[in-house]
Amino acid sequence: MAKKKTFENALEQLESIVKELESGSMSLDKMLKLYEEGMKLTQLCQGELKAVEDRISTIMKDGDEFIEKPGITPS
Repeated sequence: MAKKKTFENALEQLESIVKELESGSMSLDKMLKLYEEGMKLTQLCQGELKAVEDRISTIMKDGDEFIEKPGITPS
């Protein structure tokens, strides 16, 4: 069974692909395959970041109580 890629693993793979593409020492076909894989990894990372953003909450102090307000950005 294949294990799910974590954000960190996907980002590490993406960085590796970028370095390989920047080297320019491969065929156009290989570059295209790496680009496609990089785009898939980018989408995976963006999805993970969106999921985390959706979970972020700002803790606001109201008198002596702390109130959690989902989706509020600090000013």
